[in-house]
Amino acid sequence: MVLERYRAGWEATLLAPARTAQRLGITPDVLTIASFVFALGAAVCFALADAASLWLLLVGAALVCVNAVLDGLDGRLARLTNTSSRRGDYLDHVVDRYSDAVILLGLALSPLGSLEWGLFALAGTFLTSYMGTQAQALGLGRNYAGWLGRADRLAILIVVPALVAVTGQVGFGPVSFIVAMLAYFAILGNITALQRFWSGWRQLRE
Repeated sequence: MVLERYRAGWEATLLAPARTAQRLGITPDVLTIASFVFALGAAVCFALADAASLWLLLVGAALVCVNAVLDGLDGRLARLTNTSSRRGDYLDHVVDRYSDAVILLGLALSPLGSLEWGLFALAGTFLTSYMGTQAQALGLGRNYAGWLGRADRLAILIVVPALVAVTGQVGFGPVSFIVAMLAYFAILGNITALQRFWSGWRQLRE
């Protein structure tokens, strides 16, 4: 939720690359699918990373960054070219969820991660998204409320693995920084899902 307030600025930043994509004849759907390819690459890097190959975390963080840019760029291009459609929006949501899933599973399966915390984080992530889109389905508008939005999660997924790779510090004592990150996603994600549920519940009662 912290980064949602910068959405307008982010949209403005994407205008130039969106125009470039338009000149090259690239469609929004192509960018959407490409974003998943980079997410899958990030997941593989995260899953293979261990204390002896921390550079894979840096590569994975870079791929998540590209995934995030493409995820924003597809919608910006669609609006620029007046090609926004329900099918495109549907594809974007589906690809986003698969991207979230593979990235978190990659971290969960990593020797530096935790399967338990990873699955808990995945549940929180999916429930957060579900609460937001369910509110939209009920005519309440898309709900971006809560402490941990997707933009915040992607930023953390870029920063934490990159810092671990650059500093060479895997964790603090017995606790891996990657596990701590997954635990953060798990706890804050489920809290955010409940915050969005309560927000929608109150609107429906009113």
